[in-house]
Amino acid sequence: MKPTPTILAVTIALVQLFDIAIHAATDQLEPLRVASNVVILLWLALLASRKISAYKGQTGVASTGVYLLLNALFLVQAGFTNPVQGGAVRWMLFLLIATTLVLAVWLIARLGTIDEKGMGPGFAK
Repeated sequence: MKPTPTILAVTIALVQLFDIAIHAATDQLEPLRVASNVVILLWLALLASRKISAYKGQTGVASTGVYLLLNALFLVQAGFTNPVQGGAVRWMLFLLIATTLVLAVWLIARLGTIDEKGMGPGFAK
Protein backbone atom coordinates (compact mmCIF):
# COMPACT_ATOMS: atom_id res chain seq x y z
CA MET A 1 0.00 0.00 0.00
CA LYS A 2 1.36 3.40 -1.01
CA PRO A 3 1.17 6.13 1.63
CA THR A 4 -1.13 8.98 0.70
CA PRO A 5 0.26 12.48 0.16
CA THR A 6 -1.38 13.53 3.42
CA ILE A 7 0.42 10.81 5.38
CA LEU A 8 3.73 11.73 3.74
CA ALA A 9 3.20 15.44 4.45
CA VAL A 10 2.29 14.83 8.09
CA THR A 11 5.32 12.57 8.53
CA ILE A 12 7.63 15.19 7.02
CA ALA A 13 6.12 17.85 9.30
CA LEU A 14 6.64 15.63 12.35
CA VAL A 15 10.30 15.11 11.39
CA GLN A 16 10.79 18.89 11.14
CA LEU A 17 9.09 19.54 14.48
CA PHE A 18 11.12 16.75 16.09
CA ASP A 19 14.32 18.32 14.74
CA ILE A 20 13.40 21.71 16.20
CA ALA A 21 12.34 20.14 19.51
CA ILE A 22 15.65 18.27 19.88
CA HIS A 23 17.58 21.49 19.43
CA ALA A 24 15.35 23.46 21.77
CA ALA A 25 15.55 20.77 24.46
CA THR A 26 19.35 20.67 24.30
CA ASP A 27 19.68 24.48 24.10
CA GLN A 28 21.35 24.19 20.67
CA LEU A 29 18.94 26.11 18.43
CA GLU A 30 20.88 26.90 15.26
CA PRO A 31 19.22 29.58 13.08
CA LEU A 32 20.19 27.94 9.77
CA ARG A 33 18.84 24.56 10.82
CA VAL A 34 15.59 26.01 12.17
CA ALA A 35 15.20 28.11 9.02
CA SER A 36 15.57 24.96 6.92
CA ASN A 37 12.83 23.27 8.97
CA VAL A 38 10.57 26.30 8.58
CA VAL A 39 11.05 26.27 4.77
CA ILE A 40 9.77 22.69 4.64
CA LEU A 41 6.91 23.43 7.05
CA LEU A 42 5.85 26.45 4.94
CA TRP A 43 5.86 24.30 1.78
CA LEU A 44 3.66 21.73 3.53
CA ALA A 45 1.33 24.47 4.81
CA LEU A 46 0.97 25.86 1.28
CA LEU A 47 0.20 22.37 -0.02
CA ALA A 48 -2.42 21.86 2.67
CA SER A 49 -4.03 25.22 1.90
CA ARG A 50 -4.10 24.36 -1.83
CA LYS A 51 -2.57 27.77 -2.65
CA ILE A 52 0.05 26.19 -4.95
CA SER A 53 -1.81 23.39 -6.69
CA ALA A 54 -0.58 24.47 -10.15
CA TYR A 55 3.05 24.56 -9.00
CA LYS A 56 3.08 21.81 -6.38
CA GLY A 57 6.01 19.88 -7.87
CA GLN A 58 8.17 22.91 -8.59
CA THR A 59 7.52 24.39 -5.16
CA GLY A 60 8.45 21.09 -3.54
CA VAL A 61 11.70 20.86 -5.48
CA ALA A 62 12.55 24.49 -4.68
CA SER A 63 11.72 24.09 -0.99
CA THR A 64 13.74 20.90 -0.74
CA GLY A 65 16.64 22.63 -2.50
CA VAL A 66 16.57 25.54 -0.06
CA TYR A 67 16.39 23.03 2.82
CA LEU A 68 19.51 21.30 1.50
CA LEU A 69 21.33 24.59 0.91
CA LEU A 70 20.63 25.87 4.43
CA ASN A 71 21.83 22.61 5.97
CA ALA A 72 24.95 22.63 3.78
CA LEU A 73 25.68 26.21 4.89
CA PHE A 74 25.24 25.10 8.49
CA LEU A 75 27.77 22.28 8.00
CA VAL A 76 30.25 24.66 6.36
CA GLN A 77 29.83 27.07 9.26
CA ALA A 78 29.67 24.64 12.19
CA GLY A 79 31.48 21.57 10.87
CA PHE A 80 30.64 17.89 10.61
CA THR A 81 31.27 17.32 14.31
CA ASN A 82 29.57 18.82 17.35
CA PRO A 83 31.94 20.21 19.99
CA VAL A 84 29.08 20.26 22.54
CA GLN A 85 28.94 16.46 22.18
CA GLY A 86 32.66 15.95 22.56
CA GLY A 87 33.42 16.26 18.86
CA ALA A 88 30.99 13.51 17.80
CA VAL A 89 29.90 13.34 14.18
CA ARG A 90 26.49 14.94 13.65
CA TRP A 91 24.80 11.61 12.83
CA MET A 92 21.36 12.82 13.90
CA LEU A 93 21.63 15.74 11.46
CA PHE A 94 22.45 13.38 8.60
CA LEU A 95 19.64 11.01 9.59
CA LEU A 96 17.08 13.83 9.76
CA ILE A 97 18.21 15.32 6.44
CA ALA A 98 18.15 11.93 4.73
CA THR A 99 14.69 11.15 6.14
CA THR A 100 13.36 14.53 5.04
CA LEU A 101 14.83 14.18 1.55
CA VAL A 102 13.50 10.66 0.98
CA LEU A 103 10.03 11.61 2.20
CA ALA A 104 10.00 14.91 0.27
CA VAL A 105 11.02 13.24 -3.00
CA TRP A 106 8.38 10.57 -2.42
CA LEU A 107 5.74 13.24 -1.74
CA ILE A 108 6.74 15.23 -4.84
CA ALA A 109 6.46 12.05 -6.92
CA ARG A 110 3.04 11.31 -5.44
CA LEU A 111 1.88 14.89 -6.13
CA GLY A 112 2.48 14.19 -9.79
CA THR A 113 -0.60 11.95 -9.69
CA ILE A 114 -2.91 14.77 -8.57
CA ASP A 115 -5.43 15.97 -11.12
CA GLU A 116 -5.90 19.50 -12.51
CA LYS A 117 -8.25 20.49 -9.69
CA GLY A 118 -5.47 19.96 -7.19
CA MET A 119 -7.12 16.88 -5.75
CA GLY A 120 -5.38 13.59 -5.37
CA PRO A 121 -5.27 10.47 -3.27
CA GLY A 122 -5.25 11.24 0.41
CA PHE A 123 -6.29 14.89 0.27
CA ALA A 124 -9.75 15.63 1.64
CA LYS A 125 -12.07 17.59 -0.64
